[in-house]
Amino acid sequence: MIHPRRLKGTPTNLTRYYMVGDYYTKGADEHSQWGGSIAAELGLEGKVDPSTFQALLDGKIGEQQLGRRRSEGKIQHHPGWDFAVNAPKSVSIMALVAGDERVIAAHEKAVSMALSYLEEHATLRHRVDGNIVHETAGRLIYARFTEHASRELDPHLHTHVVVMNMTNRADGTSMSSLETRAMFSEQMVAGQVYRNDLAHRLKELGYGIDYDPRKGLFEIGDVSKELVKHMSQRAEKIEAHARENGLAGQAARRMSFYQTRGPKEKLSLDALHGRWSARLDVHQDAIKGVKEAAEQKGERRLGIEPATAARAMLFGLRQAEGREAVNNLGKLLRIGLASHVGEVRLEDIRPLAQAHEARVKLLETRHPTGDEIHTRGRTSRRTARLELALSDQLALALNDAKPIATDKKLQNLADENGLNAEQSAALVTIGTTVDRVIGVHGVAGAGKSTLVRVLNAAAGPETTLIALAPTSSAAANLGHSAGIESRTVASLIAGGGRNVDDRHVLILDEAGQLGNRQAMRVLEISRKTGARLILLGDNMQTGAIEQGKAFWLMQRLGLPKAELTTSVRQETRTMKGAVTQARLENYRASLASLDKVVSGDTAEKLAQALIGEWTRLGTESRAKTNILVLENATRLILNDKIREALKAEGALAAQDSGFSILTPSGMTDQEKRSPRFYTRGQIVIFSRDNIGLGVFLDREYRVVGIAKDEKGRQRVRLSDENDRMILWDPRLSRTSQVHIFKEEQRDLAKGDRIQWRLVDHALGIRNADRGTVEKLTGHTATILWDRDGRLQEIDLTRHKNWDHGYAETVYSAQSKTYDRVYVLAPVGSSLVTGKNYYTAITRARFGVKIWTESADRLIEKLERNSGTKTSALEGLGRLDKDSVKGRAVRHGQRWDELRVLQQANREARNMRTFDERDRRSQPMPGSLATSLAGRAQSVAQVLDRWLTTLLSKSEDQHRQGIDQSAPRQPDVKTPMQSRDHWGGHDR
Repeated sequence: MIHPRRLKGTPTNLTRYYMVGDYYTKGADEHSQWGGSIAAELGLEGKVDPSTFQALLDGKIGEQQLGRRRSEGKIQHHPGWDFAVNAPKSVSIMALVAGDERVIAAHEKAVSMALSYLEEHATLRHRVDGNIVHETAGRLIYARFTEHASRELDPHLHTHVVVMNMTNRADGTSMSSLETRAMFSEQMVAGQVYRNDLAHRLKELGYGIDYDPRKGLFEIGDVSKELVKHMSQRAEKIEAHARENGLAGQAARRMSFYQTRGPKEKLSLDALHGRWSARLDVHQDAIKGVKEAAEQKGERRLGIEPATAARAMLFGLRQAEGREAVNNLGKLLRIGLASHVGEVRLEDIRPLAQAHEARVKLLETRHPTGDEIHTRGRTSRRTARLELALSDQLALALNDAKPIATDKKLQNLADENGLNAEQSAALVTIGTTVDRVIGVHGVAGAGKSTLVRVLNAAAGPETTLIALAPTSSAAANLGHSAGIESRTVASLIAGGGRNVDDRHVLILDEAGQLGNRQAMRVLEISRKTGARLILLGDNMQTGAIEQGKAFWLMQRLGLPKAELTTSVRQETRTMKGAVTQARLENYRASLASLDKVVSGDTAEKLAQALIGEWTRLGTESRAKTNILVLENATRLILNDKIREALKAEGALAAQDSGFSILTPSGMTDQEKRSPRFYTRGQIVIFSRDNIGLGVFLDREYRVVGIAKDEKGRQRVRLSDENDRMILWDPRLSRTSQVHIFKEEQRDLAKGDRIQWRLVDHALGIRNADRGTVEKLTGHTATILWDRDGRLQEIDLTRHKNWDHGYAETVYSAQSKTYDRVYVLAPVGSSLVTGKNYYTAITRARFGVKIWTESADRLIEKLERNSGTKTSALEGLGRLDKDSVKGRAVRHGQRWDELRVLQQANREARNMRTFDERDRRSQPMPGSLATSLAGRAQSVAQVLDRWLTTLLSKSEDQHRQGIDQSAPRQPDVKTPMQSRDHWGGHDR
């Protein structure tokens, strides 16, 4: 790991700290060394000398003095930064306790690789015409200091890299202060470069490694976990402090690092080696055996298979773009490296990334998008093409439908149902439009479901409305309130729009949660079937988990829409004010309007305070007050503590029953396809029978390990309920039909609140449904469901997709309404974003109370992290040019041709559907109906293929359609100037 920090203190004190040692006496083999391009040019090499080190920290280089001149004439210079590179604990044990000096040498070489990568991102800052410009210099001067012990005097091989606050251009112009924004954003990448290089070198020394492909961490395989933990007293203190204070993430753990530092204890390094040897105890022989086994294997060169490097790079690209449309190039490299620790290094995969760029499969972005600073922003050609296809879909939806009702009928119904002026105008807009796809962008609580109910009343008997949403609970809420059928987006896509035609109106709620791919599939179903599509959403609420912000993007590309700007949910003046200020991103004013903001304590104590206030509510008030958290880890902690409080007051039965439950593993589609990401104990459930493999629908199969087939390819070993072994290649299964879970244990008692975590059609239960355990007999629970008051007996040994139902995540609560909301918001959580905050407080009618460590820090975090997703077209600066209006002149003729074809396609599809129904009612082999059905199917298939091809036109059509006038940027071929742009076929 690499932990950067800003240096504090005088150059004199800093020099003493690094040169002499602060909490133990340095040994002769703990060397120092100059590094960086500038150091080489200045003739600085070998051991660091104190006087030069101190002068550089002070900003003095030759005759130049760096720094800012203050009003009193004094020059102030910040000395620099410490990028500490830390070896894995097992590596420290083998290097320092077992005494394998080869491991220390491997560490030093791996540190050099990481520093070389960091140096590429060294930046200087200067003014051009009064504006601050950042320029990549790629040149550093730093001093390295290798140390062998932690502050707790554990064996800890690490290197402090003191980066001086100075850089210059390669032409040797005068020095200027260093801008480290890019280096800090790339420090995680540099850390992965270090680990992959080190792991590879250790394998060449004869050591085996065990690694986590998701986190990119590794340890030497035969060093026991017990010994690693025993030699990690410092890490244990940090982890305990982080857990106690609810601190998550590297930045938060750094707070624990400083708050748990103990008093200094001065010892010699020789004394420390003796202490470490004594602490080995029963592990002495095992560690000696690990070293001897590595030495017996002997040193050897390990080549890198080109296919392995290609898989790693492709995984990095696909995994990153699965969540975000635009990523830093370093992130793609880091994910690829992490997935193949010890198998590939930076020099193995970077040329592949460069090849993708040369072939214009990886495009450089130069415009801001999302929250992250993209110092080397990249998007893939296929991501850009996907967003461009949304523009095509919107164009083909124009003037492609008939009105649902007349203006007069809609206005009368609006008056009868008491709609306000905005709602009435929106109703008329969506009810009379001739555009097949239209949006309603409304603030949270604007009454969009009321709008749908009145629209359904206005629709004639020939029109059927269907409620859709990304989650089953949101779809069910809309369907129930509007009195219409409801389905999830996933079920619509899985069925390919079966039984949907131009008589249907698809009302898609929470459209802001749609990713690009889901949006494209829904639009395609609407295009093929002629079904109208009305998108309801709010750009300010929590967005998609997967790549893209499709609802926002479609609005920018030309989606016709109605606006609802007034919330009718909040029923008090202060709550309306809090929501309004949150939409304006004035979070300080928003927090000031809430009922209460509790701060000034640790996350642990704040959680206890929240629970204490909630348990003081009466039974009816509890039912109307929801507890919201940002992430599942916090939800689990709160649920346990709430159960403890309820047991103490007698609200739960004293006797618990233990059950196994299944919780989602969180694996992405890319991870599901690769055996290396499966771990022992996971539960695999298939949503379709596979007779050839011998697996069946909805049965549990446990992962028992990873094996290789006769050709040496990795496979996942599964075990069924009868201990039958199955060798499974996940690459041959559709990821949508494979569900991976972790098995966890939960206690349950009579009176417990329960929440279902996955749709169960057989039981008639939706995702996020809540209920109360009325009776618990053996393994059967009788549950009273909140939604419909239904009592249901469920065997919890067969149906395991549930959890305690007290606290709920913000994402799960979207689309729901409560009287009051309590929110726990630990500042250290990466999910503290403006969108999540806004979504949380808009769930409440009357009031919100929030618990956080510091209101000021929370405000700073919300202002910095909006939670906005990225867009490829936005990053490429193409939003206006690639909108429907921007492309109309270039693509108008092609769109007209496609409109004719899509109409013919629908007619052929309707003919096929009609004939199939007729054939089922009057089966006559060889009849005219059968012949017509076959012909209609053939015609439809041909037209589908033709239309799909036209929607992703080949190079020639693309060159005619894309604006060729994009300005040329020096030294970089822009996507618009490339012949092989995203509109062409991948070759």
